[in-house]
Amino acid sequence: MALKALADLRYLIAGVGADAALAVRVGRIPMETVATALGTSEAAARRYVNGYRHP
Repeated sequence: MALKALADLRYLIAGVGADAALAVRVGRIPMETVATALGTSEAAARRYVNGYRHP
C-alpha cells in the first residue's frame, strides 16, 4: 500500500512540476521568482525546471 501511495505521489508531482515548468518557460513565472522560492541561483533553478519538461 505504501508503494502505491508513493507511485501516486510521484505521478502527481511529475504532472504539477511539468505544468509549473511550462508556466516558467512561457514567462508567467519569472526565473528569479523560482530561484528565490527554491533558495538557489537562477542557473540552478533553470536546471531544476528543465527536469520537468512536458513529454
